[in-house]
Amino acid sequence: MQLIAILLITVSALTSLSGLAVFCGARKGDRTRSAWFFVATIFATIWMVTIALFLITTPEMQSSVTWLVDWTFISSIFIDIALLGYISWRHKVGRIATIIFTLLGVILAGFIIYNPSLLYTEIILTNAGNSLVLADSPFRIVYITFFCILVPSVIITLFHQVISSNSKRQRGSDLVLLIGFAISGTMSLIFNLILPLWTWDYVWIGPLAVSTTIIAFYYSILRYHAIGLYSRWLKVLTYIVIIATSAVIYMIIFNIIFAALFKGSTPSTEVIVLNFIMILIVFLLAPAMNEINMIIQSLMSNQKINMLYIIKKLSKVSPHGTDIKELASFLAEYMHFEYIGFLIDGIVYGSDNRIIPADSIKMTEGLGNPEHGVWQEFDESTEVWQKLNFSAVAALRTASGKTYGQVMVGKPRGKKSFTRRDLVQVETIINLTSVIIDSGKSRK
Repeated sequence: MQLIAILLITVSALTSLSGLAVFCGARKGDRTRSAWFFVATIFATIWMVTIALFLITTPEMQSSVTWLVDWTFISSIFIDIALLGYISWRHKVGRIATIIFTLLGVILAGFIIYNPSLLYTEIILTNAGNSLVLADSPFRIVYITFFCILVPSVIITLFHQVISSNSKRQRGSDLVLLIGFAISGTMSLIFNLILPLWTWDYVWIGPLAVSTTIIAFYYSILRYHAIGLYSRWLKVLTYIVIIATSAVIYMIIFNIIFAALFKGSTPSTEVIVLNFIMILIVFLLAPAMNEINMIIQSLMSNQKINMLYIIKKLSKVSPHGTDIKELASFLAEYMHFEYIGFLIDGIVYGSDNRIIPADSIKMTEGLGNPEHGVWQEFDESTEVWQKLNFSAVAALRTASGKTYGQVMVGKPRGKKSFTRRDLVQVETIINLTSVIIDSGKSRK
């Protein structure tokens, strides 16, 4: 049970981080929906942690286990309510349904806190495993009925949104949640409401399945842009979630291999913790290794830009709006420049956070329009450009040819400077990027 408890607590951390990332990064119009998603992740975290602690509680801790059991039952109530709020709060009927279920959930939680014996009559703690003796009462039937109504309501609402949505992105994201919740909700009904009548060995499966669905849905939010997210540290949170997810997958594989090699035995707590720490260290070193690899590749072949890959990625960006700063970071990375910045309406959207003085911005905006191509003439010997490590400046143009900004191109990686001939191959990408940014500005 120790491995299961560690797995539950680790996944609960991933779940809470997913909710925090969505809530903190959501734009104003999506803040209410993101709040409901955050609430769902909080109660999912509580559900998993309380079950994990209950599974490893020893007989000597009998006096402090009651609150764990109570919150195991209470937290499971509000996960599904919060998910219903997330998917239906934009509609009047959905708001009414969410409020009604919330009030019913609060009433059920109140009864559980006031008189837990309505649900269970005895807590059994043994070295062989912990369990409860469920009460044979009308309240337990009401508790089960509540979920039998709520879970199908969430699934039906999701199904209706999937088939009626005009947005491909929203439909794709809702489909992930629909499939995941249909599976995890059914598993929760079986392993947390039905099987406990005979055994408590599998109560951890329900919360693990629900939290896995929430984490998968978080990735679908990022993939399909179901919620408008923006935050300087959103990438950091996402990276942490990805690292921890990879670590959990590694721990599961490690436990399976360990059991196979040592004939069903399980690793000690020390071995599990040590392996978990080691795999986290490996993943934390991954960005540094990737950076070193990118620098080496740039030094070896700084002119070999994968034009087809970049154009393919840019063509997928255009229908979904434009995060100009992320676009600059993408181009700098895959075109092997130290810096790329877009200067639009006096604001610089750069691939890094370097500070560009106001007089340099004015000087860049004052460059004359090129007669041919996109490259604007500037004096490379000027101290301003040398300090900023710029190699070239290109004009951003609309599809009709009107200039609306500039692209500031930094030094190439692994080379002191680019010749104008080297920059010719980038011109196609600059033109495509100009149209993408302009179309994104027009939609806004």
